[in-house]
Amino acid sequence: MAEDKMLTNAPVETDIIDTHSVFMNTGGAIRQVKVEDFKRGLTQNDSLILSELAFYIDINQPSSFTVDKSYRVDTGGNMRMRQLWEDASKSVLMDEHGNYCVLKRSNNQYTEDGSYVLAADGTVHPDFAHADFMKIIPKTYGRIQMVGETESPTLRCWFSLVPLPGGYIIPQQVVGKFKAGLVSGKMRSLPGLIPDNNKSIYAFWGQAQARSKKHGLANADFRAYLLIHMMSKYGWRDSQNCKIDNGSIVWGVGLDGTESLNTGETASEVGFARQKNIKTGATLLLGDTDGNSVVKDINNKDCHSVNVAGFENPWGQYWEMVQGLCSVGTDVYCWRHNFIPANTPVASDFVNVEHVKLTRATSAQASDMNIIATQDGQGFYPIPKGHISNISYGDYYSYGASGQLWLFGGDSNNGSNCGLARAYSNFVWSYSSSNISARLAFYGDVVEVSPQRFRELA
Repeated sequence: MAEDKMLTNAPVETDIIDTHSVFMNTGGAIRQVKVEDFKRGLTQNDSLILSELAFYIDINQPSSFTVDKSYRVDTGGNMRMRQLWEDASKSVLMDEHGNYCVLKRSNNQYTEDGSYVLAADGTVHPDFAHADFMKIIPKTYGRIQMVGETESPTLRCWFSLVPLPGGYIIPQQVVGKFKAGLVSGKMRSLPGLIPDNNKSIYAFWGQAQARSKKHGLANADFRAYLLIHMMSKYGWRDSQNCKIDNGSIVWGVGLDGTESLNTGETASEVGFARQKNIKTGATLLLGDTDGNSVVKDINNKDCHSVNVAGFENPWGQYWEMVQGLCSVGTDVYCWRHNFIPANTPVASDFVNVEHVKLTRATSAQASDMNIIATQDGQGFYPIPKGHISNISYGDYYSYGASGQLWLFGGDSNNGSNCGLARAYSNFVWSYSSSNISARLAFYGDVVEVSPQRFRELA
């Protein structure tokens, strides 16, 4: 008789109506809940529709992992959508007007029709000399959902390729696959070049504008994209130690200076000098696949350039200046328009510029990222504003009260402090240095053409 009372032996019901009840675990106790109430709970705060249309990352929430807990991050939702979102990005050759042809996803040394795009010395083939190597990141829809207790909810970040209820839009991005190169006074994204450096952010932007008035520098959305890619795909915050399920490292240290060392040396002493002249392009053979490629330092020692979602060395070798971010005190102004102030910015410079005002942390150990849940500025911003226990990106954040310029990634002197979340906010707006570069971006409309037509457009 006892066996007949087991729930698993109860008759199966195929017609479910609102007045029926289901059993559920409510904090360790078994309770009944009516189907109509159960459905209402699922749709509360759009949870059901979000889980069907989008994937999420609990960016500012300590993970549920027991191993490497502080470096891991919880994800969920529709992971098929996460893969579709990743697959919607494409590496391309693009001319100054926004015309582009698609590169082979498995090996960016070829166009989709099999044309080889490199010359024998690793620079771009003359047939494609009018092109920059770029990647198009699709328009992305986001939603910041407040989950849990009303007094202190978790801000859950959802992302999708389709509109989300009560959400926001991250515009399409077109960003250079390599750090900035310089050709005839114009910023380019090309293989076979030593990254350009030693210029102020306004000077870098001017060289991008020399390419065309629709060109500028990669902005904060790009840095957020890289983190979203890593965290959602692998469940890790720590770039250098990010692993797949079998424990294999995805990228490793990259050009952080540690692979160029002899016994007794440190990256801060010799790393940048050893790795600064490594040329762009080694990761093209990886296509859009995450991983690394062997390159040689100045002493002919092996080290590795990393490929993150098709972007080469977003950390290591040279810092990258970022457009669309400027600190004024502890406030950080964030904008998407293609402009950069020429002189030292003050708060009044942004009155007529559409922007979101963020807060930056005033201490080095910062892991609490800016997340805004309200409609005005809703979104995730890779700017640390404080510290959360049991959360670490394995990277370093630097703060200076008078600093206005934002740098990301770290250079080859930074060793293990390098990474996708590495940020530096110490320098004045006009600062320039031989260890700082930038990355090209295109802010205009784009048009796909065939590889043959693209060659004709030259």
